[in-house]
Amino acid sequence: MRNFYLSSTAAQSSLLVALFLTLILSLFLLLAAFGMHFDRWKRCMHLPVFLFLLTLLSVLADAFSRINKGLEYKTWLLLPLWLLWCIVAAADLLFIWEIVQLCRRKRQTLTRDSVKQALDMLPSGICYFTPSGSVKLCNMQMHILYRTLSQRDLQTLAELQDALAHCDVGSGVIRLSHERQTYLFPDGKAWRYRQTGVTDEDGVVYTEAVFSDVTELYHKNLELKAQIKQLNAISRELKRLSDNALILTREKEVLSAKTKLHDCMGAGLIAIRKILHHNRTEEAANAIDLFRQAVSTIKNDNAYPQGRSELDRFLQDAEAIGIKVNLSGELPEQEDLRCVMILAMRECLTNSVRHAGATTLHIAAEKNGESVSVKITNDGKAPETEVVPKGGLHNLYRHITDCGGTMEIQSKPVFALTVVLPAIKEGTE
Repeated sequence: MRNFYLSSTAAQSSLLVALFLTLILSLFLLLAAFGMHFDRWKRCMHLPVFLFLLTLLSVLADAFSRINKGLEYKTWLLLPLWLLWCIVAAADLLFIWEIVQLCRRKRQTLTRDSVKQALDMLPSGICYFTPSGSVKLCNMQMHILYRTLSQRDLQTLAELQDALAHCDVGSGVIRLSHERQTYLFPDGKAWRYRQTGVTDEDGVVYTEAVFSDVTELYHKNLELKAQIKQLNAISRELKRLSDNALILTREKEVLSAKTKLHDCMGAGLIAIRKILHHNRTEEAANAIDLFRQAVSTIKNDNAYPQGRSELDRFLQDAEAIGIKVNLSGELPEQEDLRCVMILAMRECLTNSVRHAGATTLHIAAEKNGESVSVKITNDGKAPETEVVPKGGLHNLYRHITDCGGTMEIQSKPVFALTVVLPAIKEGTE
């Protein structure tokens, strides 16, 4: 069989070209084995293969050159041509398999490019600065956000901080919160900026700057504020309705007391008539005195001028049903607190007449630091059982708690109602 030296020039040229290409593949894999930190046995395998192919190509190429020039040559390799082709083909198959393994390994190995690509895929803007303040690693989102802020590329940490400090001037970026460092960009997205220090394994401290997308939280916050505004409006309306309900209850109870007084007066008229018919002078004089007192009480019902205060109305109503009021201290000037305390006084007024048969109501108002209080007692009989808030007292309790206050009921040895309200309410509306 023909060897390389006896083959045609075309066959020799083809073998040399194929061997040269195989040698290039071997060189590439040899460099990759050292650059990619392959296993040691693979590095040891690629180096002898490369040297063998280089020697084979050198010997054959020298013989080919001498043959074409008609010079004397040495026949170092008397191998059949087909065997040389088999060597080249086997090397090519080995190198192709190694290249496939190299591609797979490259996809599974972290490199600078793979880290940068992964960083660019993140939705947040991230940038790392060296201790001197220059950019070490920055993803695409950070570049986009910074160009929106300053219309130029990011170079140093100082430029980023300066752009954030002057973002409201011509950039279209609005600072939503200085404490939380939240910014609204022209595209409608909200971003929160965070800056921390990161230490590597060598002890070098890098600065990590991160922009996090908080657009959804920003819109939820706007919706929450709108709902709070609506709830405040509903709360004010409910408060108005509650006040009206308390006023209606108060007027109903006062009217009931006045009706009872009128009924008693009617009964007194009948009694006086019978006494006069039977000529009982002494009993008639006593009945007439009681009748005069009742008429005087009813007459005083309209004795106060229009436009009088709630306290004047309360005193008028107490006088109308025959209750004397002893008021010590001063009620708060703030209208809401004053109104709540007068409502408590009215509730005690009607209850003292209805349940205790009292003739005098004792009211002591006091201001103590950050709170104001009022204590209400009467000279009527003490409750037979523990007083449980219901009806008017229950409504009063709800009204007091809405204002941030407390209500305490004492049943023994005498009835006493104590209401404490925060004085800070005086400065609010």
